[in-house]
Amino acid sequence: MRILGIDLGSTGVKAVELDSAFGRYEIRDYYEVKLEPGMTPTMALTRLMDSLPKAPDRVAVALPTRNLTFRNLKLPTRERKAIQAGVGFELEDELPFPVEKAVYDYAVLSQSKQGTIVHVVATLQKHLTTALEAWSAAGIHPDLVTGESWACRTFLNRVISRVDQETPVLLIDIGHERTILYVQWRGSPVISRELPWGGRDLTQAIALKYNIPFEQAEAAKIDHGFVIQEAQRTQVTQEQADFSDTLMGSLRELVSTVLQVQLTCKNLTQQNLGQILVSGGTVLMPGLNGVVEDLTGLPVRPVRGLSSVATSGVTYSEHSDAVFLLAASAALCLVGTERGATINLRRGEFAKRTPSRELNLTNLRRPLLATAAIVASIVTSVAAESFIYKSRLKELDGQLEKGIRAFFETQSSSSVRTYLSSTSRLRASIDEKLSKHREASKLTSPNPRSPVDFLKNLSTSIPRELIVDMTQFQVGAAPSAPFEKINDQAASLSFVLPNPQAADRLSGILSTKLTGLQKAKTEEVSSPEGKRYKVTFTGKPAEDAYGK
Repeated sequence: MRILGIDLGSTGVKAVELDSAFGRYEIRDYYEVKLEPGMTPTMALTRLMDSLPKAPDRVAVALPTRNLTFRNLKLPTRERKAIQAGVGFELEDELPFPVEKAVYDYAVLSQSKQGTIVHVVATLQKHLTTALEAWSAAGIHPDLVTGESWACRTFLNRVISRVDQETPVLLIDIGHERTILYVQWRGSPVISRELPWGGRDLTQAIALKYNIPFEQAEAAKIDHGFVIQEAQRTQVTQEQADFSDTLMGSLRELVSTVLQVQLTCKNLTQQNLGQILVSGGTVLMPGLNGVVEDLTGLPVRPVRGLSSVATSGVTYSEHSDAVFLLAASAALCLVGTERGATINLRRGEFAKRTPSRELNLTNLRRPLLATAAIVASIVTSVAAESFIYKSRLKELDGQLEKGIRAFFETQSSSSVRTYLSSTSRLRASIDEKLSKHREASKLTSPNPRSPVDFLKNLSTSIPRELIVDMTQFQVGAAPSAPFEKINDQAASLSFVLPNPQAADRLSGILSTKLTGLQKAKTEEVSSPEGKRYKVTFTGKPAEDAYGK
C-alpha cells in the first residue's frame, strides 16, 4: 500500500511516500514542489500529484496548529460508549467556541482502574471545510486529516524511547513563516503552539540591516548565515559579530517563546524540560543550535526526520532530514499498530465517501455468455491437444531410443528399455559420461571463470526495467589464466541506483551469482539526474555465475 504524507508549507509543498505491507513500512521516496511566482499552493499540490509515478492508495495531511485546539481529558470510565458521551459533555465547557460548530476526534492515551485518559483534537467546521475544498481542487481527497500535535506525537514515539520521555521533550520545527513548538511527556501531548516567526524573519533582519533586497538577503542567509555563541565572540572580526547580532535580534523572539513554553510545561507536569529537538531548514545555520542551548540551558540536537524512521538503513542528507519532518509524521499516522486509533477529523458529515456499487444481474448476462464460450473452447482444445500429444510422445520415444544407441554406442536392447522406463537412471548415466568429457576438456580449454563471462551472465539476468549504473567491478580471473577448480577469489560490485527499493531487488538477483553475499549500507549520493543511491555487494562467485 502506498501512503502519502503531505506538508503544505508557505514556500512549497512537501510529501513523503511510504510503502506499507503486513504491519511494516519503508520510505519509498520524498518530493518537493516550490512555489514559483504566480503559483498558488493548490497549483503546486496539483503539480506534485501529477509528478508521482503512481497514485497513492491513502493520503494523510495535518491541519495547522493555529486552526486547532486539543485537550487531555480524564474520564472515570473504561466503557467505549461512555467515553464517547463523556468527551462530548466535557467539550461543551472546554472549547473556546460552540461545540455545535466544531469537528473533533479523540484517541485513548491510557487506561487504568481509575478511568481513561483521552487526547481530543478539535477545530471549527469552517476551517476543515475550507481545507477540504482546497485539497479537492487539487484532485486530493485525503483519507486522514489529523492535527500537527498528533502527527508530532506519532513521530516522537517512534524515535524516542519511553525511558527518554520520563522528562518532557520539546520539538521545535522552524518553517519559513511559522514555527511549531510541541511538548510531549510520557507519550502524551502536553503543549502545542504556533509562533508566527520563521526563517523569513531572519532574512528580513539582514535586509533591513544592510539595506539590500529580500532575495539577496535570503541568499546571504543560506550561503553565509551564522550566529556566534558568547564564548566565541573574541575569535571573530567585528564585521562577523555585527552580522551575528543582526540575526540574534530576531532569534531572541524564538528563545523568549521557548522560555515561556518551559515555564508552562513546569506548571502542567511539575517537571522541567529534558531536551530540545529542532528541525527545519533554518536549524542548518551554523551556530544556531548552540546559541539556543546557551540561552535556554537545555541540550539541543537536530532530529533527523527521514533517517530516524527509515527501516531500510538509508541515510538521507541533512537538508532532507531537516525539512520533511511534518510530511513524514503525517504519513506515519497510517502505519503501525496505532493506525486504527489515530486522530482523524474526517468524521460524520466530513467522512470520506466512496461511490457504492449495486449488483445488477442483467449486466452480468454478457460476461456469463462469454465465460461459457471460453470454457467450451478450452474443453475442445484440451481434447485435441491430448490426441496430438499421444502421437508426438510415441514419435519422441522412437527418437530417444535412436539417440541412446548413438550416445552410448554399444547398448543392449534390454539396457535401452531400462533407460526408457527410468529417466532418472538415463540422466545419471548421461551426466556421468559428460562429466568425464568435461574434466578432460578443462585441461585444454580457456579459463571458464572469465570476468567478461560473469558480466555477460549478470547483464542478461537484470531486467530492463531495473536501471542500474555499475561503478566498480572486480571478479574472477582473466581468460588466459590457468584453470583452477577451486577459486576463492572475492568479488566486489558497486552500483548507483535510482531508489532504495532497487537495491533489494538487485540483491535478490546477485544472491544467485555470489555465495556469502553481503550488502553494504545504502548511501544517498548526488548526481546531475537528482537523488541516487550507492550500494556495494561482495561475495564469492558461484559455480554457475559465469554462464558456463
